[in-house]
Amino acid sequence: MKKFVSLRSKILVGFTLMFTVFGIGVYYWFYRFTTDKTLQRLKDDLRISAIASSQQIDVDEFVTLSQTGKANQEGGSDDPLYQKQLEWLYNLHQINPKIFIFTFIKDDSQTQEKQQIRYLVDVWMNIDASKSARFLESAIATPYHINTLTNGTVEFRDFYQDKWGKWMTYYAPIRDKSGKIVGAIGADMQIDEITQLQKEIQRQFLVSFGISYPFFLTLIYILTTLLTRRFQAMQKYAQAVGEGNYQPNISLSSEFKFSFFNDERIILSKALEEMTGKIRQREELLNAIFNQVAVGIGIHTLDHKIKIVNQTFCRLIGYSEEELIDRHCCDITHPEDIELSKKYIHEMIHSKVFPPSTHEKRCICKNGEIIWIEMAITIIEDNHKNPKYFISVIQDITRRRFAEKKLIEAANTDFLTKLPNRGYFIECLDDLLSQANDYLHNLFALLLVDLDNFKTINDSLGHLAGDQFLVNIANHLSDCVTDKDIVARLGGDEFAILLTSIQSIEDAIVVANKIQTEISIPFYIHGQEFVTSASIGIVLSRNLASQTKYLVASDLLRDADIAMYQVKNKGKNNYAIFGQEMYENFIHQLKLENDLRKAIGEGSLSLYYQPIIDLKTGELYSLESLVRWFHPELGFLTPNKFLPIAEQSGLIVELGNWGLKTACHQLHQWHEEKLISENISVNVNIAGKQFDGKDLLTQIVKTLSETKLSPSHLHIEVTETIISHNTVNVTKTLKKIKDLGVKIAIDDFGTGYSSLARLRNFPVNEIKIDKAFVQPLNTHPRNVKFLQGIITLCQNLELKVVCEGIETEAQNNILSDLHCNYGQGYLFAKPMSVSDFELWIKNKTKRDEERKKNQNSESNFIKGEL
Repeated sequence: MKKFVSLRSKILVGFTLMFTVFGIGVYYWFYRFTTDKTLQRLKDDLRISAIASSQQIDVDEFVTLSQTGKANQEGGSDDPLYQKQLEWLYNLHQINPKIFIFTFIKDDSQTQEKQQIRYLVDVWMNIDASKSARFLESAIATPYHINTLTNGTVEFRDFYQDKWGKWMTYYAPIRDKSGKIVGAIGADMQIDEITQLQKEIQRQFLVSFGISYPFFLTLIYILTTLLTRRFQAMQKYAQAVGEGNYQPNISLSSEFKFSFFNDERIILSKALEEMTGKIRQREELLNAIFNQVAVGIGIHTLDHKIKIVNQTFCRLIGYSEEELIDRHCCDITHPEDIELSKKYIHEMIHSKVFPPSTHEKRCICKNGEIIWIEMAITIIEDNHKNPKYFISVIQDITRRRFAEKKLIEAANTDFLTKLPNRGYFIECLDDLLSQANDYLHNLFALLLVDLDNFKTINDSLGHLAGDQFLVNIANHLSDCVTDKDIVARLGGDEFAILLTSIQSIEDAIVVANKIQTEISIPFYIHGQEFVTSASIGIVLSRNLASQTKYLVASDLLRDADIAMYQVKNKGKNNYAIFGQEMYENFIHQLKLENDLRKAIGEGSLSLYYQPIIDLKTGELYSLESLVRWFHPELGFLTPNKFLPIAEQSGLIVELGNWGLKTACHQLHQWHEEKLISENISVNVNIAGKQFDGKDLLTQIVKTLSETKLSPSHLHIEVTETIISHNTVNVTKTLKKIKDLGVKIAIDDFGTGYSSLARLRNFPVNEIKIDKAFVQPLNTHPRNVKFLQGIITLCQNLELKVVCEGIETEAQNNILSDLHCNYGQGYLFAKPMSVSDFELWIKNKTKRDEERKKNQNSESNFIKGEL
């Protein structure tokens, strides 16, 4: 007996250890798989929330709030834009309460070595203010912040801790209509939430393991008993139980006739009866779990017949279990998805590896409703490792698909006009190019439409009126084309039209003329009438003469843009068809731009200086610095040949900074050499784009410091047009510059849109009257009266007056009689190089000394005679 008991004990212990290790390993794997899957889903939700929020946010409101918003004592802001964005973030939080969203911008106002950010709106302000970042609160920027704000990448910051708690966060960039990054949005989740979720999963797995482990022990005990006592009755009894008969008509006592086995019979029979009861309980438990799980489960034959389904499966599809048994899967699958579904199941059945992928398809419910389901397949094999059945696990994803559809629509649609946006339009353009390249006779046209003088509406009535105007324009453009054509808003006041099928260029011209006629009809906004026009660039999908075709959408857009700007340069309100000559002109301009960029980098540009003379004394008052470029191939280029290119390409900022530094350095050098008097200043022209950033004031301070030039010796000139187009920002910057001691002059006065009455609102010291008012002085008395009025008004406002373009003595005499302060023009000197100016000033100084000497001699002679 001891030998028997020992053997059974060894088998029992061995199997128990093996199944325990295996069970723990399986449960642990499922636990890790579930937690990793859950964590990844949370991260995906977090990433989608960050990206979707950055694309849905009202960028104009965001930029305005970042520039004008002010914090209150509670850490928020009373600004309506702040409250609006906070409410929007809170609504997003209500959709997914585990996700908390906030916005921030790059802090360019600090001078610390480490880069910083400023928080704007934090949804915590509506939930728990103690966990909320204060409005405009500064913080040290991490590499994640910097990459998002600088490179525009979506950054994930895994488990980290800050003063508000422990988090994981996704950062996504916020771009304005031009694609420029203006800030970023963060979507974070508390680590405590994730930890709690992991603990809950762990508890569920432990409970499940604790429930199933006794059943495994019972099974092991029964198996060891069967291995050590193979009685026929026990075998039959076990077989009956295995077939689901838990009360078989088998007498165990009749099979054991020897008293030697009585004790063992009693033990084994009781064990078998106990095993039977536990098996029955387990089957009931598994059947309850099978029918109560939140996913639908079905067991199918290889020919797609349904054999077993749970209650959730029936509830999702709307059929009863009896109606689904032996029914083909295709009967409940949407006709358009049947072939893809069959292909997926076939691939899963014949795959040699465990298939982790899922399949999404539509199902038709009993009531006719169509739902989306996600299906995963598991294969059941027979003893020979051949597929016998497959198990499908399905769940309803209709809401998720609807949400994804809405997100895709939002990503492809312009928020304001509801037209397709730039990204979607380029996709359509690429698709159409592929079709056109496959079929030679397919011809289509691209029209690039840019509104003329749209900025006037924005400036006069505000952005809301401008938005309404753009919506009206979008509706008119849609009326000009057919349903097969595509109208999109590329950004700002720029629209694109894709005429998907035309016969000739005349079809495109007809649409262009129709657009011009349609949008020339007056618009009424806020009771005020507005009339606009458009510049239209047209390009065909292939050159009709050479039959050459475009390959990528960017080339089509580039050439349409070239044609459109050709119209802009020739007076607007027209259309132009892209051609080879136009392309060659564009290439020439592009080469000139590259040469200019190289010239700036290599320092091969030069500054010329034109004297500004005191009309009362004839003495030198100041010097205007003027950039000149000697091109290695084209020779000496006047500014009107390359400055417009510098303006369009943005090189004007770099060029302007170079001119500022060079002019200040040169003036300081002449002061040191005593070549000119130390009260002589230099005038430097500032371009409009130099006011767009925040670097102009810093650049002036830095230049004055490096060149050791006194601020009073620097005069900066801005055109009247620059001030009129961006009055608030430019005036604010000019005031700060003037506070440094630098003098401000309005250049080309009279050619822009400013009125004389507005002069008192500008922080200026001088007015430079354009030569257009000087040249006709001696032709009509009214011209003198007009100029006298301007000079008198300026002097009453304590402004110095400089008249440009003085070429004759007659003009000089008239201006002197009008008490004009200073003059500039060819009568005194042309713009000169450094060496020519040094020679000129030496000769002038010599002449002035001789004149003074002669005057002194005459004075002494007169005194002697007297």
